[in-house]
Order: sequence, then structure tokens, then C-alpha cells
Amino acid sequence: SSEQHVALGTASVSAPEVLYPYLMALTSRMRFIHLVTLLPTRMNHALRVAERVATEDILSNGRVELGTGRGNTTLALRAFEVDPSENKAQWREGIELIRSAFLNDVFSYVGEHYKVPPRSLVPKPLQGPYPPISAAAGSPSSVETAASMGIGAIMGGLYLGFDLVENMVKLYDDTLAATNHPYPITPRKMVAVAGGMHCAETTAQARLEAKPLFEMAKLSTDAYERLSKLSKDYAYMGAVKDIDFNDEEYMFERSQGFMVGDPEHCIEHVQRYADMGVEALVLRVDSLPHDQLMRSIELFGKYVIPRFKHPRNVVRPADDILAEIRAARPAHEEALRQFNDT
Repeated sequence: SSEQHVALGTASVSAPEVLYPYLMALTSRMRFIHLVTLLPTRMNHALRVAERVATEDILSNGRVELGTGRGNTTLALRAFEVDPSENKAQWREGIELIRSAFLNDVFSYVGEHYKVPPRSLVPKPLQGPYPPISAAAGSPSSVETAASMGIGAIMGGLYLGFDLVENMVKLYDDTLAATNHPYPITPRKMVAVAGGMHCAETTAQARLEAKPLFEMAKLSTDAYERLSKLSKDYAYMGAVKDIDFNDEEYMFERSQGFMVGDPEHCIEHVQRYADMGVEALVLRVDSLPHDQLMRSIELFGKYVIPRFKHPRNVVRPADDILAEIRAARPAHEEALRQFNDT
């Protein structure tokens, strides 16, 4: 199940907490997020998740985040014998238990699915108030739940278009502002581009190479339609039956499921999310030949990402800084002249 995996370049692993510590030791600035850890009780006990994330946070010096979900395929739910009508409540209790374990030196929890006597989590995470927690949110209801709980939302539009995602972002902001949070919160607005990102030298080339990704999208949405019939909590997924996956123009440009094009075209797509107030994008990069994926990553990293880096967080090239210093000298000298004249 892709929801249990985290994309690392062209690879996927089902146990990121095993691989991440190795990569954390090799890096110093890269952040790591679990996308996503499923929290139905049969899949992952919330206390075990809290222990692993706290340990990762220490090993990474505060560079880990926890993305969570309840499962969105029958393959995963049936494999672990999870009742789709109960997993949302299990997920919610899991979030509350993890947050309590992070925040309180001695904590306890009593709910329908978890009953934990007074205990202390050792070790505690480094990040304050705790590592950011987010929830995979494919429906307005899920977005509203995440905002009301004071955690981030990883929003996706199920190929139903940008308007749906924009409305979700606004709903998240409105709900977060209207909710009284008596505890520290970690709000974060992320959007998942589920079909895939592919960058090439020209948009025509990128589209041609990315066309096979449609088959993966069809496969995943077929699973969504089946799941929509099993529980009212998943009924929103049934809308995917109306999508025409053969409409290339719609899929690439308006579905919100893809980011495909040359660097400038990808920049336009990213800017659209930035204008919505989105803080981070989850881009799927896989399922194409290795050489194409590596070229796509290189182009995106070289030309797209630098356009959206926060200037306070980036060490800028010395030549750029010197050029700006030289350009600013005439105005400074004129100001000095006027000052001396007075």
C-alpha cells in the first residue's frame, strides 16, 4: 500500500523508521516526514509510534515530522482486519494519545480504543512543543477534523480539480481560527500531488514521458470507488467515478493530480499552491524509467525549488550578494552626500 510507504527518490520503503536514522546521519538540513503512518490499532499502536518518532527526532536533531492516516485502500485495511467504520475513531484517539505522550511527562489516556494507565514516554522528542503532526485529508470533513484538532492537513483533491483543494485550504484556515485549542498545536498546510511530478526540458516531452502515470492513477482510484461503498466515512471517494482519465489536458493541467512540464511550467503550478497559502507540497516521483526520474529531480531541484526558498533559510551565492552590494552603492553614496550637505 502506497499510503504506508514514504518516497525517497525512486524508492519506497514500508518501514521508514528503520531507514530514516541511516539517512539522518548522512544529512544535516533535510527534513523527514512519515507519509503516512496508519493509526488503526491493528496496524500501529500509538505508543509505539510515539516512541519511534521521539527517537528519530533526537537522532535527526529535530528534523522529523509525523504524517498520519487511517488507510484508504481495501488492500491495507483487509490485510490487517481493520473495520473501515471504526478506523477514523481509532486514528483520532491515536493522535490524542501521541500528543499527550509528547507533551506530558506523566500521561494517561482513557478512550474507546486505548486505555493507558499513567506512564512516561522516554525519551522525549527534541522539537517543541513536539514534532509536527499532520493528517492525510482527502475530504472537507477530514480537513475540518485536522484543523479542529490543531494538527496539520495533507490535502489532496482526488483528481477533482484545484477548486476543491483551494476550498479545503480555506476551510482549514477558517476552522483553525474558530477553534479554541487549550494545548500547543502544530498547524501545517500541505497538499499532495498524488498522480506524480515530472519535469523535463520541454512540457511536450514531460507530458509524453509522464503519460504512463495515468495507469497508476486509474488503479488507485478504482480502489477508492470500491472503498466508498464499504463505509459512509469513505463515501466521498465515490466521486472519482466521474473522472475521464483519457482527457490528457484535464489530467495534466486541471485535475490537481499532476505537476508535469518544463521548469517554468512547474513553477507556475507551485506558485498556484503558494497563492493559496499552502506551506508544503508532497510530490510523488516514481513509476517511470530511472534516467527520466533522475533528470526530473535534477531539473526540479535546480530551477524550481530555488524560486520558492525563504531567503532567511538559504545561504545565497556570494556572487549574487556582491552584485547586489555593488548595485546599492550609488544610492548609499547619494544619501551620504545629502547628509554631509546638511
